[in-house]
Amino acid sequence: MLFKCMYIYGIACGLLPAPLKKGQFLLGYQLRWYLIYTSCLHGVLLMVLPFTFPHYMYDDSYMSSNPVLQWAFNLTNITRIMAMFSGVLMMWLKRKRLLKLGEHLICHFLKCEKLDDHSRKFSTLRKRVRNVLFQMLLVANLSILMGTLLLLRIDSIQRFSKTAMIVAHIIQFIYVVFMMTGICVVLLILHWQSERLHIALKDLCSFLNYEERNSLVLSANKVNRSLGDLANLFQLFAENQRLTRQVFRTFDLPIALLLLKMFVTNVNLVYHGVQFGNDSIETTSYTKILGQWVVISHYWSAVLLMNVVDDVTRRSDLKIGGLLREFSHLELVKRNFHLKLELFSDHLRCHPATYKVCGLFVFNKQTSLVYLFYVLVQVLVLVQFDLKNKVEERN
Repeated sequence: MLFKCMYIYGIACGLLPAPLKKGQFLLGYQLRWYLIYTSCLHGVLLMVLPFTFPHYMYDDSYMSSNPVLQWAFNLTNITRIMAMFSGVLMMWLKRKRLLKLGEHLICHFLKCEKLDDHSRKFSTLRKRVRNVLFQMLLVANLSILMGTLLLLRIDSIQRFSKTAMIVAHIIQFIYVVFMMTGICVVLLILHWQSERLHIALKDLCSFLNYEERNSLVLSANKVNRSLGDLANLFQLFAENQRLTRQVFRTFDLPIALLLLKMFVTNVNLVYHGVQFGNDSIETTSYTKILGQWVVISHYWSAVLLMNVVDDVTRRSDLKIGGLLREFSHLELVKRNFHLKLELFSDHLRCHPATYKVCGLFVFNKQTSLVYLFYVLVQVLVLVQFDLKNKVEERN
């Protein structure tokens, strides 16, 4: 149900390369109508661009006397537009590549689904995946709702300009929010399959350990079965890693611009929080509550993105590597099994799952902590600049 909701959001925002039906992308006549709808949607995004920077925000709003707030407003809008158009261009320039990637993801999902024997372990895993997906959809809708309500609180005597600005910002915000949520969902699906492989590999390890304790010799049937299971899991794991790298390569520029947009928005939100805290901006309790929920939803989405990227890269390798070491003491298995195990270990060691954003820096939890620290540094600089301006105005 949750995946269907995400699919509907993706279709409505034009974020899928083509509609799906029974696990296959629709082509031909039905795809043509979807492309027409997508082009109209992208045309609307272009049409509302002039209303993103209304004059009244600089002349007749709470930021009219604060150049730092105006600078933050401009930069936030620019980075959001850059992230938005990276998604638009990707949909048109990489549509065939996205279709092929989608087909490979569906095929990989169906292969890994065969490992699911509906035991308690797999049921627990499904619940965890549903919980994360529910959080993603909740945060996306909460961000849009709170952002809209906060925009409506901006006072202005120019009603048309205000309405046009709110509509432009909401349309852009919806597109960017669901673009980031869509990328997170794709990574979550890959993480789900990786966890299925981990459970199946752990079951194989438990089976062989049980036989090691209770049998003198493994039967030929059990030897062939365990070797076949290990070879299948190795193939699926290598395919999962390949698809993860392909996803990161395909979405590299949109992810980089989304991270830039998140950084600028983070600075803007924290700086606004400082301004509200010291009463530099006149506000009400209702507006403060809305602002707090905007901050909460922003950081919540950032944590979800950070966790899902860490899950499909660093944590996945660590869990599989730790499990492979538990096979090392087995003596009843044949030499072919140990050779396949060594190939599995060598592949894991030679192909570490890491993600470098545009080849510049590795994106993981450690990098995210540095990013949060850098946000605080930037806010301190802005506050000092703001205080300097106030001192000069008084003099």
